[in-house]
Amino acid sequence: MNSTSKASSSARSNSSISTPIEFRHTGIAQGRDTHASGVLVCDSVVVTEAGPESTRNASRRFLLILGLIMLVAFGARVANLAVTQWDEAPTGDARFYSETAKLLVEGRGYIDPFRYLEGYPDLTERRELDHFGQPIIVELPPGLEQPTMSHPPAWSMALAGARLLGVDTPNQQRLLGVFLGTLGVGLIGLAGRELFGPGVGLIAAGFASIYGFLILNDASLMSESLVVMFVPVATVVAVRWWRSPTLRLATSLGVLAAVGGLLRAELIVYTPLVLIGALVVRRFPWRRTLGHGALAALVMALLLAPWIVRNLTSFAEPMVLSQTGTTLAQTNCDATYYGDKLGYWELYCGGIVPATSPDAIPDESQRDVLRRSQAFDYIAAHRVRFITVAVPVRVLRMFNLFGPVQTAKYDVVVEGRNLQASLVSLAEYYVVAALAVGGVVIALRRRLALYVILLWPALVVMVAVLGFGNNRYRVTCEPTFFWLAGLAVYWAFGRIREARRRSDSATTQNTAISVS
Repeated sequence: MNSTSKASSSARSNSSISTPIEFRHTGIAQGRDTHASGVLVCDSVVVTEAGPESTRNASRRFLLILGLIMLVAFGARVANLAVTQWDEAPTGDARFYSETAKLLVEGRGYIDPFRYLEGYPDLTERRELDHFGQPIIVELPPGLEQPTMSHPPAWSMALAGARLLGVDTPNQQRLLGVFLGTLGVGLIGLAGRELFGPGVGLIAAGFASIYGFLILNDASLMSESLVVMFVPVATVVAVRWWRSPTLRLATSLGVLAAVGGLLRAELIVYTPLVLIGALVVRRFPWRRTLGHGALAALVMALLLAPWIVRNLTSFAEPMVLSQTGTTLAQTNCDATYYGDKLGYWELYCGGIVPATSPDAIPDESQRDVLRRSQAFDYIAAHRVRFITVAVPVRVLRMFNLFGPVQTAKYDVVVEGRNLQASLVSLAEYYVVAALAVGGVVIALRRRLALYVILLWPALVVMVAVLGFGNNRYRVTCEPTFFWLAGLAVYWAFGRIREARRRSDSATTQNTAISVS
């Protein structure tokens, strides 16, 4: 071997020791406006060139492993469904979604399923009237067709579409949730590859595949299975727009804002926050950013227009996306400010006024206005307690830093969950959350801009501030936890490999026999 070859070999060896871990460059490194293909190694961007065959092999290997992880995810979800929810009658929100889907397919529109199936007052209203000692003056039989906007319609519409394909029993609908949740695991892995590289993507998908709270959500017949699919897609679109703003991506952000608003009201805020961050964090040219923002807003408005017009014209009081008054009333009362349910939710909060005649039966908008007024009055009378106690505890409870076991027990009653499964999920949550904190530290040390993915925890904090702490509502930010936890684990393995290589190198040098 000549001296040039020796030098080249030595350089490659030293490089492999000094840079044991590579993070895929996402194009949003702090203080950079880079568009080249590259990886972020420590604190500098280096461009790498891989042959097309090598790239294809790596991609196939990634997809194969991701597929195996998704099989594990599907098996875990089916097993949980079989043990905890199979043949259970849907209750609460799950029953709402299942029944509204059926009514949509029957051509009755998006109507209140409880008024249609139970008449007036429905079973919940009867319990509330009895609790407050109010008489039942008017009773009407089942069959009432009153419009509803208790929940955004996306999940009900998805279930309605599935019914047209024969997915019509609660068990089958839960299996649909399991299938969608499994797809969500795959999307988390793909988004992780886009953000931090294939290794991090696979680790993140691995966490998601066996993460208890996601598994419980997917068997619950709730909209969270769609949320887990939505978040990775929205994140990738946002990151790509930050990397290289185009009108096509701005249009996609508008579409995602509309879809998010029809899925869960807080998701509509993500796109505006991404645009604001482009101005404040990335310091994009304001003219271009405002232009893209206007395009996204126009697309969002066009897609949401049918739903908004329907709400403005179908109710006695003007409504936009969905009702908020009932939730506000049920989270702002003595029970949630002072009692055992501090920072949580109580059904019997906020009053109910019984109808005095069939023509005076309140629709959802009238109930919403009444309860919103009650909530605001209560907050005004307890504003110090609201700011110093109620809101902080809501946020702490949302992230299981206050009354975690108590919250798990409430989930049994409110969500119909299995307590043992919830407690196991709680232990998993703490592990993932701790690793995610480590991931934040690692990313910041490597000057990776985390704004786009940290928006999701910020939205969850907003939900807690305006509502209450709940394990199910935290799902919006859990993909972020998986990505950051995956980053931490990948970094740790890199450090271990580096230490072993250093040790092997030192051993070789100490035991080598020089031949002169």
